[in-house]
Amino acid sequence: MRSRADLVAAFHRAMPDRVAQATDLWLGFEQGQAGNLPVLRRLLHTLKGEAHMLELAACGDLAELAETVIDAVRGGARPTQLTGDSLLGALEALGLLSASAGEAAALDLGPVQETLRAAHAELTGPSAPAGEPAPPPAPAAESALPPRLDPADAPDQAAPPATLDAAAVGALLHEMQRLHGEREVLQRRLREAQRMLRALLVEIDPRGAAADRVAERITKTLGYGAEIERLLGAVRADWSSNEFAAGRALGELDEVVRRASVVRTERLLNQVSLVARSAARMLGKDVEVRVEGTGLLDAAVERRLEPALLHLVRNAVDHGIEPADVRARRGKPGRGAVAVTVVQTDTAVRVEVKDDGGGVDFARLREVLAEAVPDVASLDDAELIPYLFAHGLTTTRSVGAISGRGVGLDVVAREIGALGGQVRVDSRPGLGTTILLVVPKSPHGEEVVPVTCGRFRCAVPTHAVHSVMLLEEVLRTSDGPRVRLAGGSGVELVPVYALGAVLGDGGQPAPGDAALVLHHAAGLFAVSVDGYENPRLVALVRSEELPWSSPLVRGVAPTADGGAMLLLDVERVFAWARQAPREAPARAAAAAPKREPLALVVPKREPLALVVEDAPVARELLSGILRAIGLRVEEASDGREGLARARAAPPDVVLTDIEMPYMNGLEMVAELRRTPALARVPVVVLTTQTAATHAQNVAALRELGVRAVLSKQRFVEEELRRIVAESLGGA
Repeated sequence: MRSRADLVAAFHRAMPDRVAQATDLWLGFEQGQAGNLPVLRRLLHTLKGEAHMLELAACGDLAELAETVIDAVRGGARPTQLTGDSLLGALEALGLLSASAGEAAALDLGPVQETLRAAHAELTGPSAPAGEPAPPPAPAAESALPPRLDPADAPDQAAPPATLDAAAVGALLHEMQRLHGEREVLQRRLREAQRMLRALLVEIDPRGAAADRVAERITKTLGYGAEIERLLGAVRADWSSNEFAAGRALGELDEVVRRASVVRTERLLNQVSLVARSAARMLGKDVEVRVEGTGLLDAAVERRLEPALLHLVRNAVDHGIEPADVRARRGKPGRGAVAVTVVQTDTAVRVEVKDDGGGVDFARLREVLAEAVPDVASLDDAELIPYLFAHGLTTTRSVGAISGRGVGLDVVAREIGALGGQVRVDSRPGLGTTILLVVPKSPHGEEVVPVTCGRFRCAVPTHAVHSVMLLEEVLRTSDGPRVRLAGGSGVELVPVYALGAVLGDGGQPAPGDAALVLHHAAGLFAVSVDGYENPRLVALVRSEELPWSSPLVRGVAPTADGGAMLLLDVERVFAWARQAPREAPARAAAAAPKREPLALVVPKREPLALVVEDAPVARELLSGILRAIGLRVEEASDGREGLARARAAPPDVVLTDIEMPYMNGLEMVAELRRTPALARVPVVVLTTQTAATHAQNVAALRELGVRAVLSKQRFVEEELRRIVAESLGGA
């Protein structure tokens, strides 16, 4: 039987799917699917029972309040906008409670609970209508919020849910079966030709026969040989025809499946509008949410885009829009504005989330990063933007029901990055923030700009290309080479790097070179190349499917001549290019040792990491981070199990907690150091201990040769990634 801790962990792991299911059920009810209500009620009832049995009182009480609201609606009360807001807020809070397992007390659930009680009172009060269950709510006329996107309101734009064309699939399946039968016939004909050829070879075998006799046999079998040639020619022609037909049928089947996987963005944008509305009500803010545009996406792309977009909208309402008194002091309208705009191009979908709030607090961001990032004070605002997407980072000084936990923007970076998309940020203090998501319409292929650079054939995604240019002048500055770029706001200086140097072949950008101007998270940069071609659509083999790895390569596209193009990760190319020293770039580049080609392309031998952590959520988080950077991961829930796993399969790096049952982290590390095969394995420790205890243990751990001791309270994913990378490089 699983322990209570295991059951609690399983409960929390299942919560995101349950919250998503419950949210879809309520949204479907609002759109007229009355049968969703009893299903939603059963789901909430199950959540309530499980939570109370596991002594998760906060989750149980919240689910119980939501259940009373659903019961009132099922009893015949007409749901209002407050009903939907309260339920959506409760579901979001349940998700946050699970994301912060074990720290529920830090979340202020009071506003969520009061909203649920107010909704229940509104539904059951004297003025509430009784009788038959009411139809789904219409947007309240007095609401300052715009009505949500509803397919029923725009029949000419809406599309039914994508479904697989059963008739088309059946016909194609029948065709593939027919072609398979043809191949069996061709195989029999080939076996017959093989039998005839063997007979022919026996007939003309010269061993043991006079020369004139052999000549006579050859003459007699000429006709036999001609028949074999005719048979093989016929088989070859039929096989070619069969292969062509099979390829065409597979292409048609692929097209049918792709058509079935395409969805419109209306449902997603409807969800965005409702989540923003709920967040504004929970926070007591007056926010106008505008949702504009539409697009078509592959369902797999939409599934990854949804959590990223919802997190951005929540952050815009919570972090972006200032309280009313602050807006008044700044001379802004009392009502804040959040606009979500969708624009579709031939190959990508661009989603912009814009608010008129206070912008990123860069001073506070520097303060938060001071301990983890060396020389953070010298970084300009644009260089700080990538840190916004680090796991666990938050600039909020207090924890609430929506934010302050340091979750959200890291989800954006991971989900959009997994799609091969980009996140671009433009934030102006006091004026607001604009975040642009660019994602491909389909995961099956991508439009790229092929480039040549020395011996490398590379490509960059078209959506990452701002423009192409011929370098007329390269300015040498203390910050490195720059090139002038004319734009709508005047002329700006853009960093320029030689792509060959980034890939390990050396070189400097020079006048006369061709260059691509590319987007990165906070601006533009240019790379000089030998040449480039027109954009084209290519099929990709993702980097995780390749037998080698590179931090710069996101995938490989086969070419017509049997070669391959390396699809570059633009953000990582920019980060890698900026590693060169800022001062005296030409001398530094000349003196620096030459890096391996692509810094990089090495046979893939996935290092093994051992994560020793008794907290299931922390263990799962750390394991996920390590797997995301290409490591194999073994897990252990205490020091004793960790030591046994290390001895059975020596790891390349160990991540461990200190306070664990049976054997703590200090004891385990000491045992590792006493084992010859494990004495030099790099160890990284993560702990939540108090300052006094922490100082004592740090001294002991340093004596044991531990690489780093990190605080869980101030956990920064990028710092962990860097330390692990350094540990593996030096192991």
